[in-house]
Amino acid sequence: MRKVLFILFLLIGLTASSQCISNQSFTLTPVGPYQPGDVVTVDYTLGDFTGININWIHAFQINLGAGWINLVPLLTPGNPFGSAGFWMWDLQNTYPSGFNFGPGWRFVNSGTVGWGTSSNGPFIMRFQITVAPTCTPDNLSISMNVFDDCTTGGWSNGGCCNDPSYNIYNGVVQLPPIITSNINHF
Repeated sequence: MRKVLFILFLLIGLTASSQCISNQSFTLTPVGPYQPGDVVTVDYTLGDFTGININWIHAFQINLGAGWINLVPLLTPGNPFGSAGFWMWDLQNTYPSGFNFGPGWRFVNSGTVGWGTSSNGPFIMRFQITVAPTCTPDNLSISMNVFDDCTTGGWSNGGCCNDPSYNIYNGVVQLPPIITSNINHF
């Protein structure tokens, strides 16, 4: 009986401290590796957000390596069955709590300022980026952070405050070989 109770409490503890985000996926068009000037479209999906302690999803932050330029939003996440409000594209925002965010989408709740949306998803978004003109193998990493209103300061009952970044791409700029012609010395 003791072992059964121990296992039961262990499972409850693991469930209570699990991440709020699940079923993340992405596609890259075209698929890498990438050279200077390549334009890449990134489709990202968060299949489900289950807030612990009534935490609501509040923002999607795009993290890019130094080799990317021209970040352009193409498809804003939806808000299926969520709170009144809308997703706003933002390059930089400092929340009242002091949390610094951007670039990415943040939810503006029409009912209660500082709260996210009660929607569980799915959340589908798209953006486009360009490989910078360079002569060096610059970092082309891409990752996504999902923040809840505990992280941004709109809700003080923690639970999903430490969801890790989701890695989308790791690589560097592939430099084309430099081709020179033979030099004739007459």
